[in-house]
Amino acid sequence: MNALKGKTAVVTGASKGIGRAVALELAKAGADVLVNFIGNPEEAEEVCAIAASYGVRAMKWQADVSDPQQVRDMYALVDREFGKIDILVNNAGIAEEAPIIDMTDEGWDRMIRVHLYGTFHNCREAAKRMTEAKAGKIINISSDLGHLGCENFSHYSAAKGAINAFTKSLARELAPHVLVNAVAPGGTWTDILASFGDDYAEEEAQKYPLKRLAKPEEIAKSVLFLASDDANFYTGQILGPNGGAVMP
Repeated sequence: MNALKGKTAVVTGASKGIGRAVALELAKAGADVLVNFIGNPEEAEEVCAIAASYGVRAMKWQADVSDPQQVRDMYALVDREFGKIDILVNNAGIAEEAPIIDMTDEGWDRMIRVHLYGTFHNCREAAKRMTEAKAGKIINISSDLGHLGCENFSHYSAAKGAINAFTKSLARELAPHVLVNAVAPGGTWTDILASFGDDYAEEEAQKYPLKRLAKPEEIAKSVLFLASDDANFYTGQILGPNGGAVMP
């Protein structure tokens, strides 16, 4: 499958979990990929190696998406090494359980900065280039909790709900040439979710009509669809691979 042959994609938080699956799915479809990461360079290098095995170019770049200068530096690299950006996937994120009465200012601020500011910083840089080229796809990774909310995750839910609103606003602003959509997964089996323990994961699975969590690869399929020409009449949409948790 070469639906994205000749395209260049930036995927944030791409060294593991959903981001890893997305980067590999886009590479498999023919896109060159910049693998953004913040933690483990070996994991990012492994993603690049697998992506390259599909015959595309893949590079890693360490950057904290909550830092605007680090994001600007990353896009300077994109300009030098790839010459363009066709697809942006804003996936980088963190999760932390915190009841509101125990939540610190620092915890709230970090959650909002990584998710919402990180999405903003990347969208701003990508939009400059995409509007000039009069083409591009931006795909923001949200969450079913952006619709539903969740006890002890009010900061995470607030950030994801804001990303949904930001996505719709940007879709209107950047139309008709740049298409902006979001994917709002339900519970997905990643390192972040695993860190809360097996009991938590099982309890979460039982909340969904399908009685299971998603695999990262299942979420990546929705991203691939939005990145492809098959989704050229989609903008401002929030796709929900969520096992039935949200039924609008």
